[in-house]
Amino acid sequence: MKEIRTSGSKVTPPWGAFDDYVILESIETNDRVLIRPEEFQFLTSELFNNWKKGKSKYVQLLREWNECIGFNDVDENPSILSDIKDTIEAIKLITGVDKPEHTKLTNTDTKLIIDFLIKNENNKIKIWKDF
Repeated sequence: MKEIRTSGSKVTPPWGAFDDYVILESIETNDRVLIRPEEFQFLTSELFNNWKKGKSKYVQLLREWNECIGFNDVDENPSILSDIKDTIEAIKLITGVDKPEHTKLTNTDTKLIIDFLIKNENNKIKIWKDF
């Protein structure tokens, strides 16, 4: 299994904080991307802003996050992403920050997520939370 981490997930949380992740995982290859919840919140906020402006589709990842269903419901059941191509296109519109910040994705992180999705575009990708 190859584990890819965003900038925030490479840093050990300060004492007292939890080591939580939102995980994108290819079922076929077992490769995964670990994203801190704060970084994921940045991602979904940017996706939502772009959707409101009509720049992108309302992708499954955004729908489940906003509507507290699927991987983001009370039971936190993993979901299989069904619209990977649309998700890739939506994430391509996001501009991250240049230097790592606690609650934001860097441009390198968004590229890392896009590259992971492109590599696994024809595989089943599961999204889940590890809290």
